[in-house]
Amino acid sequence: MTRFLLTATLAAVLVGCATPKPTIPYINYQRIALADVAANKCVSLGFLDYQIAAAAKNYAARDLNSWTYDPVFYQTTFNEMSAAAEKTPPTKAQCDSFAVAIVQRQQQEQHNYQQQQLAAQQQQALSQSLQTLQNSMPKTTYCNKIGWQTVCNTY
Repeated sequence: MTRFLLTATLAAVLVGCATPKPTIPYINYQRIALADVAANKCVSLGFLDYQIAAAAKNYAARDLNSWTYDPVFYQTTFNEMSAAAEKTPPTKAQCDSFAVAIVQRQQQEQHNYQQQQLAAQQQQALSQSLQTLQNSMPKTTYCNKIGWQTVCNTY
């Protein structure tokens, strides 16, 4: 009974601490769908490199999945944007601007990743230095004999 009560309490605490994803605002449906459509259309027109388009679609998917969203509404928004792009295709200048934005995002994410790696390396070096310092400090050992047992403590 005690085990069940402890498990139930732990489960309630963990569920209470779970943070749901925020609900996507309407404008973000349009922004993400537009990026997805722009990647498709600019590639089909020959204005955009496939690798940049793939990165753009990856970012769109990642952005979309950071929210709680309605997949049917997103698909509807995507279809509307696709139809609009068919009627009025993007220009080369618009696709170039889109490509620059994607490349800048890639560079920013690469920079952030490198900064995180550098911070981790610095933290590891600091930890190793502190460990070396702690290991090199003189230590004192005290031993006490109680009956047939000897208890030693090192400080």
